[in-house]
Amino acid sequence: MHAGVKVPPFLRMRQLLITFCFLIGCLSSFAGPTGSEDAAEAALAAADSLIGYEQQQGDVGKEALARWQKMVTLKNYSLTEQQAVESKIQMEWFRKHKQWDCYYRTWQLRANALCALGKLQLALRETQQMLNDAKERNNKLGRAMAYKQIGIIYLNMKQTEPAVEALRHYEDLMKDEKGDYASLSNIYYRMAKAYDYDKAYDQELQVTKEWLSFIRDKVANDPKAKTQEFYNSCYLARAAAYIGLKDYTQARQALDVAAHYARQNNTALGLHHYYKMEARYYLAQGDASNALLYTDSVQLVTNEKDDHTAEMRAQALMMLGQGAEAARIYQRLYHDKDSVFGRDARHHLDELNTLFQVDELKTEQQHTKFKYTVVAALAIMLALLILLLFGWRSAIRQKKVNEQLRIANERAAVSSKMKAEFIRNISHEIRTPLNIVSGFTQILTAPDMELSNDEKKDMRERVAENTDRITKLVDRMLGLSDANSEALIECDDKTNALEIVTHAVERSGIALQTRPKNEESAVVFEFADSETAASVGLRTNRLYAVRIVGHLLENAVKFTEKGCITLRIETTDDRVRFIVEDTGIGVPADQAEHIFDEFVQLNSFVDGTGIGLTVARTVARRLGGNLWLDPNYSQGARFIFELLKG
Repeated sequence: MHAGVKVPPFLRMRQLLITFCFLIGCLSSFAGPTGSEDAAEAALAAADSLIGYEQQQGDVGKEALARWQKMVTLKNYSLTEQQAVESKIQMEWFRKHKQWDCYYRTWQLRANALCALGKLQLALRETQQMLNDAKERNNKLGRAMAYKQIGIIYLNMKQTEPAVEALRHYEDLMKDEKGDYASLSNIYYRMAKAYDYDKAYDQELQVTKEWLSFIRDKVANDPKAKTQEFYNSCYLARAAAYIGLKDYTQARQALDVAAHYARQNNTALGLHHYYKMEARYYLAQGDASNALLYTDSVQLVTNEKDDHTAEMRAQALMMLGQGAEAARIYQRLYHDKDSVFGRDARHHLDELNTLFQVDELKTEQQHTKFKYTVVAALAIMLALLILLLFGWRSAIRQKKVNEQLRIANERAAVSSKMKAEFIRNISHEIRTPLNIVSGFTQILTAPDMELSNDEKKDMRERVAENTDRITKLVDRMLGLSDANSEALIECDDKTNALEIVTHAVERSGIALQTRPKNEESAVVFEFADSETAASVGLRTNRLYAVRIVGHLLENAVKFTEKGCITLRIETTDDRVRFIVEDTGIGVPADQAEHIFDEFVQLNSFVDGTGIGLTVARTVARRLGGNLWLDPNYSQGARFIFELLKG
């Protein structure tokens, strides 16, 4: 600065604040993890000072950048709870001042923080609102941020294919944007993580090669870019792929490079991911002691909830013979997994799926608009030619054929969607109990295990409960296969209605789940007309008849939280009816037939496959009877199973 030239006070103040922020960043890099709390407080104080200064200057754009920098600081120091709260405040300011880029970026950070805190239902609602808001404003960045978060949520739900698809949508929207290297680098990280979950390690390695090319070609030439952070994440992903491929030499080299960049960058989040990968490396080689030490390091640098780290810790404890502590970790993971797939999470995930599919359709329509215009014009010309050549009669006939074809296509599409959903449900229904059975079985069979009798009893009950869950699922699948076959069902058993009811009650277990036998239950079970039932003779297949009545009782228990379930027998001249009534959630009258279709579930919050009623009706008709829902019953649901008398 030349002598005699005065620096304006506002410029001097800004320079001092910027220099202070820089010094805080440098000090935090030397302080290490143990000084991260003090460094975080200092960095946040500097950010607040800069916000206050820009506010006094009246520059909205620079104030917006200062507020966004505060959000980045919270993220870099893994102050997740504070990030979730502060984002709400800053979003309101960004919205009021129409700073939409910062608004949507902050919104995405808020949803991501909620995911990290385990508040998945709230994160889903926030993401849904963000996508709707961005569509209404026709904001490309907002939609991109929403798709990015959708991909993250799908990853948390272990839904790999839709996760990668959502991230590709983000890439398509943002690939031409310059300067936003962090977001684009993060997409490579997420895709690598998705392939890692699917154990597609070759594909994961290929993504990291593309990632390295991106960093070297576009990021390394920009002096403002944080290349250390990008290199750290990329080499950690490469290490994960090599560990999966059991190439431990290459994995060690990748980890050493990642360690170099992690210490250069020295953020809590970067060290968290590095320590976690070291634990995975040592666990894969059977070195439980080192694996356990690195899981301790993960917990020291951040307080984020991390089920994967907890699971690795449990495995290391098992290898070291500390089964009791491992059992407590598995118990917590068991309850946490149940909550992840709770009713609210699945409901909001369904809403996100719907929004995602609708937006995909709109994008596809925009890309093929000209094609459809040409096709529509040709169709109009063809229709005019048909009218001229064949007259109104031929046109009407053609219209009927088209309508039948449309209905058939719609049914095929619905069937395909239901089958896809059924396969996803089956995967979840089998995978969850298998994981629980496997974990507790390892604990119970481990040598020198010291467990109390109560702990052993609880584990055995969990194993039995989840084994029974898998058995029932397999039975339903076999029942569907049998119901769709054309094999003849023999109806040579001489029995009576009371015998069928007695076996069905025992098979369903309803007596143990309802009062009077279960005093804690809010549901009462009653069986009426027992004298009449004993006198009604039947000639049918006893096993299949018992299964149908038993399934109706199981359904009643599943959908009735309080009130009463009643089983009643009615007879006519040549028929007998088994009637099951409940005071549950009921079925809308317009869905009375739809619930008997394959893979249909009106309530996705309740576990099931959507095939039970399909099998029951099909078998009932093959026995010469029928099964239907009474649409006039309004206090819950009333199912009627009818058979011919013997």
